Amino acid sequence: MVVAIPNFKFSYKRKGKPVFVPTGIGERIGREVKNAVEAAYDFDPMYYHLRRGGHIAAMHHHRENTLFSRIDIANFFYSVSRRRVQSALDRIGISNARFYAQWSTIINPYENPKFSLPYGFVQSPILASLVLAKSEVGEFLRSLPATVSASVYMDDISLSSNCKDDLENAFKSTIDVLNADGFECSSHKLREPAPVIDIFNCDLSHQRATVREERIAAFYAEGPSQESETAFTAYCASVEDGNQS
Repeated sequence: MVVAIPNFKFSYKRKGKPVFVPTGIGERIGREVKNAVEAAYDFDPMYYHLRRGGHIAAMHHHRENTLFSRIDIANFFYSVSRRRVQSALDRIGISNARFYAQWSTIINPYENPKFSLPYGFVQSPILASLVLAKSEVGEFLRSLPATVSASVYMDDISLSSNCKDDLENAFKSTIDVLNADGFECSSHKLREPAPVIDIFNCDLSHQRATVREERIAAFYAEGPSQESETAFTAYCASVEDGNQS
């Protein structure tokens, strides 16, 4: 069923991906959905984009380990169908789940599934996260052995450990579960277990996280204002906070 009143005004492309701008009523309902999920469901602490500290806290979570890996879910929002949104909302006791799922999805520009979450809607991040948390993938991540640390930041899943075998098994199994559950991994963004990986434009290793030189060079190439430069310097310091030589 297509929503009779449009839930978006227009779409445009940003970095090659379609972004949808909600209508006034679409945004109002979106905030209503987001608030309802926040009130009804407590996300596991591993979902770092939904907690204070964001991606910096996610990196620091892994820093005490010696081996790291990373998995990126391709076209994350556009992989989440209307049916899965409705099912996830039903499972946490949200009334009007069908109505909210309809208002939260658009005709998928990637065609499959037919209706999906879009980039640009205020409720898309929390609904995509809810679907992931209630999926086989979410269950698997919660069942990982204590020797493996996991974090989720939107479409990025990071795993780390001090045990090579445990991390390799967790890495391969996570990819298998994702594929079996209808999620595709970005092959060029996969980082197999290693002592150093790049993540969030940073390098992560044992007891150390630093902003990559390429990211720093790109920032200064833009001719930043003094205010922006001060903020960026503070950001780099927060990434490195707690580094040990």
